[in-house]
Amino acid sequence: MEFSIRNCYLRPGFTDLRNGMNGLMRVAMSEMELDPLGGDLFLFCGRDRHTVKMLWWSGDGFWLLQKRLNNLTFAWPKSGLEALEISETQLSMLLQGIDFWRSHPVLLAEKTC
Repeated sequence: MEFSIRNCYLRPGFTDLRNGMNGLMRVAMSEMELDPLGGDLFLFCGRDRHTVKMLWWSGDGFWLLQKRLNNLTFAWPKSGLEALEISETQLSMLLQGIDFWRSHPVLLAEKTC
């Protein structure tokens, strides 16, 4: 089985994670205005920001994945946007609990003497 994800979309704000596949699919279609059957990965975060659910259509069925952080919370945007597209690198950072929204490159000053 090949895992080929086209794009990764995050739903800002909080989602009721009691929703299963069908409920999250409805959120993707109605609130994010995206097609959940297109091969994109959809991310949803609960109110406590400890849990993220991911929904992905593999071509023959849906995958529903869940990750819960024990000692951290997910950095999650509260924007009023319906969907935010994030990169594979940003997804990796997000799932590790890294707040890439506020990260910035480290600038090294040259030593002058």
